[in-house]
Amino acid sequence: MKYTNCVVVLLSAFVLTGCSSFSSSDDEETLGTRVINYQEVEGEITDLIIPPDLTNPESQGYFVTISGGVSDSSSSGVQLAKVSNVEVRRDAYRRWLLVDKTPSEIWPLAKEFLQSFGFKIKKEDEALGIIETEYLESDPDVPDSSLGGFRAMLSDILKAKYALPIADKYRIRIEATDDKSSSEVYLSLRSIEEVVIDETTLWQSRAKDAELETEMLLRLMVFLGSDQSDAINKIQETAEVEKLPVSVYKTKSGYATLVFPYDPPKAWAHLGWAMDELDIDIEDSDPFEQSYYVNLVRTNDRGFFSKLMGKSAETISVQLVVKQLEEGHSQVVFNDLSEENEQKTIDFSFIFFKELADQF
Repeated sequence: MKYTNCVVVLLSAFVLTGCSSFSSSDDEETLGTRVINYQEVEGEITDLIIPPDLTNPESQGYFVTISGGVSDSSSSGVQLAKVSNVEVRRDAYRRWLLVDKTPSEIWPLAKEFLQSFGFKIKKEDEALGIIETEYLESDPDVPDSSLGGFRAMLSDILKAKYALPIADKYRIRIEATDDKSSSEVYLSLRSIEEVVIDETTLWQSRAKDAELETEMLLRLMVFLGSDQSDAINKIQETAEVEKLPVSVYKTKSGYATLVFPYDPPKAWAHLGWAMDELDIDIEDSDPFEQSYYVNLVRTNDRGFFSKLMGKSAETISVQLVVKQLEEGHSQVVFNDLSEENEQKTIDFSFIFFKELADQF
């Protein structure tokens, strides 16, 4: 009887709370106020549900045990100069920064920024302009907007906080502008969460917390030298651009091609962003040729979308080249560099480009 009464009370509170329980906080209202804390992942991560990445888990050291504290980047005794002007740019899919410094000047600042949160650097390639961290567990006190309406409502009623084991990592990509005097800085977040399957604890990919990614972009602006209130205004004032379709087509050779409604320079930039979102291992890039050289993981038995990747996973090397298709449109050409079975690679080109197109 007591149990029934408890359920009735909870359901009554749910009804009284109404639709407002499901409304999430707008990032413009919470921007600059969120508490961000990271800590070491407890225990060793041994059993994994691999997220649908295209990078090689062996070569990139995915899901290793995270240890060590905050790196003291000031121990070198070098005082890094802050930036005088940081602007925000936005298109239909993302925000990024336009900074009035060269990539070589921003590089140590971006690295120090990530280390200031306790992140270890997993990959750094200044020639490519990519800095990528290991995973760190985020603070278990997750905002209501990330819990979902029903659990947030229960949290309010029971005055309880949900300890959700979530780990995050970041990638910062720095590219020179056409005149080489400034830089474009992209920050992307990737998360995993712990789940229980058959009494076994595993890690799997988690949907991106877009508010957290925006908050970290704000923190990066401030770290680079912007005033916080000014940075918040710049992020909030950037107008969103209408989304345009990105499509996959079949070429005469049988391979897939990815078609952007942009000329090659802009299509190349969008392609780089989409690969950041998928955490793809970029081996090399050529902005003049507008190409990327990447390492992709393919599974023999389950295809690209498999979350469980065992011995059947294999890595192939691919060149992606952006070419003019017609005025205002470009296509991405898929060139296999691994001399694999052609039909097998053709099939994979469609799976891979479909996943890229889904990012838009």
